[in-house]
Amino acid sequence: MHEVTKAFNQVEVLKGVDFTLHAGEVHCLVGENGAGKSTLCKIIAGVYPANSGSMTLFGQDYKPTTVKEAQQKGIGFIHQELLLVSELTVLENIFLGSEKHNAFGQMKWKEMYDRSKKVIDELELDISPNAKVSSLSIAQQQMVEIAKAILHDYKIIIFDEPTASISRKNTETLFRIIHQLKAKGVGMVYISHRLEEFNHIADRVTVLRDGVRTGTMLYKDTNNNEIIKLMVGREIKASNEEDYTDYSHVKLSVKNLENSHVQKLSFDVHAGEILGFAGLVGSGRTEILRAMFGADESSGEIYIDGIHKAIRSPKDAVDAGIGLLTEDRKGQGLVLGTSIRKNVTLPILHRLWNGLFIDQKKEKDCVQKNLEKLRIVASSQEQTAGTLSGGNQQKVVLARWLESGVKILFFDEPTRGIDVGAKAEIYDLMREFTKEGGTVVMVSSDLPELLLLSNRIMVMRQGKMVGEVARKDATEEKLMHLMVGV
Repeated sequence: MHEVTKAFNQVEVLKGVDFTLHAGEVHCLVGENGAGKSTLCKIIAGVYPANSGSMTLFGQDYKPTTVKEAQQKGIGFIHQELLLVSELTVLENIFLGSEKHNAFGQMKWKEMYDRSKKVIDELELDISPNAKVSSLSIAQQQMVEIAKAILHDYKIIIFDEPTASISRKNTETLFRIIHQLKAKGVGMVYISHRLEEFNHIADRVTVLRDGVRTGTMLYKDTNNNEIIKLMVGREIKASNEEDYTDYSHVKLSVKNLENSHVQKLSFDVHAGEILGFAGLVGSGRTEILRAMFGADESSGEIYIDGIHKAIRSPKDAVDAGIGLLTEDRKGQGLVLGTSIRKNVTLPILHRLWNGLFIDQKKEKDCVQKNLEKLRIVASSQEQTAGTLSGGNQQKVVLARWLESGVKILFFDEPTRGIDVGAKAEIYDLMREFTKEGGTVVMVSSDLPELLLLSNRIMVMRQGKMVGEVARKDATEEKLMHLMVGV
């Protein structure tokens, strides 16, 4: 790519960017959300045309007008946002648009089954090609997206945050596959906010900031601090690790919580504490949060400040002062097609009601206060939530709960798909919440994140709690041993 530019509605998101990819290379692409990484890759993959600049592919002029054309020329794109058809099977999704037919136009179901089964087995996935996608977890769906790209023998594969929602085991399997693809001469562009992953796969790194390339270097010649400075133009301070826990005050007490995913779980969380849950995908971590929030049916007892609360629905949870930031903030956390203002004030409209109408000045003042306090980057309160970066979307969900006055927050993967700068800000906001007496229960697949934030870490395996580790005793190795049961 040579001096490629791209603008949307007169806002330039790529500004004369140069980028090269070699056969058999993993070229990592990093930058804060909104830096232009995905846009650059979508131009390569035929999703968008560039406004100016030029591209060559295998030495020939390259200017794709459709995704199909790019695919036919050997380019595959694994999107961060899942592009699967939920009501079709895994097999049907893998071959969608590339179905195999015999001379009479009939589908070659056995051939497609065998080929999809082979790639599923290579990825060590415990799923059937005939399973409906809607029955799979987010992590399994992400692995199906990866399976699609691997099966089609592309010469170039673009990975956009491929490990954001998959387990450590799946991540290790993916890295093994990436090394196999490198050996076959496949060139790969790899977008990730998890800089520690680059140790395993990176050959070169290119950094974008505000649509401008700020550096390209061999990975072996750089370090994470240099990459972060090129990404954000400033030093990122570590989150405040002070312990704000009031161990004399049990804020949340859970007794014998149980459903089809969780087996008789009991624990206490104190005011000002961050309690972390670790575990492999399918261990029951997310299901704990959903059960406590009343989103899934369960048995057991929940006490808040020593008072029993019958939580049978999310409304009961909110009434009890509990908020949930879901793993899938786009699908379950936000109303994407509406404004920031409407998303923030959704649960407090009764407070803004003057008897006849919503008090618009009061509403706007409330939202403006949150935009400033949480440092939400947006053109205005009326910007559509779906057009925000991942970090700013997460802040909007957080603003909603803080404004509703909840004292307990459940975070499911609090920084999934969020860049390093926004990640530090989310951590600071969580700490600020606990400093003011709030209580946090968080689930994360990112072990360094759990070790940084949690006062204690509960470890789950197959729906059971198998260990509790204090921060001072916690290491990645100790947590992983408990998670896998060895």
